Amino acid sequence: MKKTILMSLAAAAALNASEVNSEPNAGHVSGQIRAAYVANDYDAGGNDYAAALGGVLKYETRTWNGFKLAAAAYASQKAGFATGEDSTTNGDFLDENKKSYAYVGEAYVDYSTSDLTLRVGRQLLDTPLADTDDIRMHPNTFEAAIATYGGIQNTTLIGGYVTRWAGLDSGDDKSTFKKPGGDESDGIAVAGILNNSIDNLSLQGWYYGIDRVADAFYADATYTLAFSDTASAELIAQYATFNEDKSSSVDGSVYGLGIRINAGAFTVGTAYNSAVNNEGKTVVNGYGGGPYLTSMEEWTIDGMEDAKAYQISGEADMGFAGIEGLSISALYGIFKSAALETRIKEWDLILAYELSEALTVDASYAVINDCHDNADGGSDAGYRRALVRAIYNF
Repeated sequence: MKKTILMSLAAAAALNASEVNSEPNAGHVSGQIRAAYVANDYDAGGNDYAAALGGVLKYETRTWNGFKLAAAAYASQKAGFATGEDSTTNGDFLDENKKSYAYVGEAYVDYSTSDLTLRVGRQLLDTPLADTDDIRMHPNTFEAAIATYGGIQNTTLIGGYVTRWAGLDSGDDKSTFKKPGGDESDGIAVAGILNNSIDNLSLQGWYYGIDRVADAFYADATYTLAFSDTASAELIAQYATFNEDKSSSVDGSVYGLGIRINAGAFTVGTAYNSAVNNEGKTVVNGYGGGPYLTSMEEWTIDGMEDAKAYQISGEADMGFAGIEGLSISALYGIFKSAALETRIKEWDLILAYELSEALTVDASYAVINDCHDNADGGSDAGYRRALVRAIYNF
């Protein structure tokens, strides 16, 4: 669940993807082929694992008077020879019945002018509390109407409405679009502003009106200090608050601080999050991996009451050792909740290797320890998770 610390650039890029295209051809086909393997080994005993081959096939028409259409098929085919049976089948790449699946993950109409983009339909979103969280076979996608306005210098305005979503974080029925706030929910109203008018300072603020769940506000700021051409530091602060709706138990505030220091090929960082809740209330990631500075590959403060989380991290660009395109990251996090008598430790090791413009491979290994042994078994009692993916873009 590790996410980029500041999501401003990702949000702007995803939501402005439909700039006016003068290409005279009759459309464009693109996609990805993905092969992946995941395995969990549980402290309480047992394991599960799975492998799959899948990806995305997308067609986008050329732009005509500012309009274009697009659709993308998402599919994941179980590799039975490398997948467990029954209780040992890991469902991360499969549907609710642990079978292969296919669905239309994207299908939208897009209108663009020089300053305004409007996209309606199934689409990718990358905002703090609604994001793709592309950590398995497919990203989350959303049925939404989203408008982006960039006519104000150094400022981007984003607004719209989300009605349904699908993907890994939406539930075991990944290929089914469902209402984000439950069957009776009317969806999510979204509004955001991104600004970088002050030198070295990036700001963003968001409102999410999640029907039958909460009114949520999120903001963060990143200030960059350049010490030299090869050394810099990023200072990050974040804040989120959730105001409960319809007795959802989602309520509370989140505070976060972080710093990342880069020196040539090496980056080190540390981060802290604190969640403040009334009894029986928790904060959430939203609809995706969440924006929190301490989020790890597996664990976040989502669902924890009065949580305290700490993280340290290090990253090396192995180009200095002659291995261009390879980066190695290590992270350590602690998550505590006195109210829930929970203390979780997680270690992560992550490799990302860009072999070419078309082909990338990533791998991660996560160790999760429940320090209070407060669970009855399964994943809550601690486990180790290994994941390998290869992605070919065309």
